[in-house]
Amino acid sequence: MTDADEKLRWAERLKAQGWGYYRAAYTHGRQLWEHALTAFEQSEALFREVGTNTARAGLVGTLSGRATVLRSSGTPDAIRQALGLYEEEVALLRELGRHDDVPEALVNLALAHRDLMTVEPAETPGLAQAVGVCREALDGAKRTGDEGVQALALSTLADLCLVIAGIDTPDHRERHLKEALAFYGQAEKLWEGRDEDGRALARMGMAEAYIALGRNLEGARDFLTEVHRYYAEYAGAPVKGPVRYQMAQVKELEARILDAEGKPEEAAQAREEGRQNLDALGFRDD
Repeated sequence: MTDADEKLRWAERLKAQGWGYYRAAYTHGRQLWEHALTAFEQSEALFREVGTNTARAGLVGTLSGRATVLRSSGTPDAIRQALGLYEEEVALLRELGRHDDVPEALVNLALAHRDLMTVEPAETPGLAQAVGVCREALDGAKRTGDEGVQALALSTLADLCLVIAGIDTPDHRERHLKEALAFYGQAEKLWEGRDEDGRALARMGMAEAYIALGRNLEGARDFLTEVHRYYAEYAGAPVKGPVRYQMAQVKELEARILDAEGKPEEAAQAREEGRQNLDALGFRDD
């Protein structure tokens, strides 16, 4: 085995470790993101050092892995770095002729735009680009027949509708929220029987849209009860056990329902349960 082959082998192993650490952080704690970021950085350095076509192909998944950890940090500068990495991966996939993989990479790029607009409202000029990228991803996934990526693109479009609803004029807000519900509903149907994680996130999104509309609060509560049970008894890869990060998100949405019902004490209790979940994972700095 040549030195280059050995470096490629280690780069692939580090990439796999990075994704494992990243996913495990939502169950076992935020500190694993640091391990994930280090693994992705080392993997990227090795691939770039070797520099062959095989190495360039290996960067796929490493670039998006580092970008995903940076994006998850929630800081504007880190998310901007993530945007550049996602853009590089999209370009790389096209250069390699891996056109069937481009749609999912485009969704990742749209998600980074979404996150940046969430933490930096002044970045709203990127909104049109995010929607355009996401629709391009949806069209591409339809051409290839990849229903999983179609669902991911639809769910991301729904997320963007929620963002738009929060910044547009009040008379357009309801339309955006109804569009979000429609997109989440389509995504849920595509994910049914295929991806229970995606289905749970789509249901959480529908609950959020209903709460923002002030309608069907009982239906929203039913969705959240199911999602909370799913994450409390999580049996997916790479680790099993309560996924406290998503459980905290559910509790915040339940608190919004209780606020709308005029139950401030119960809402405060739900929020406290959510904070306890985040504290257990190290996701709160205050």
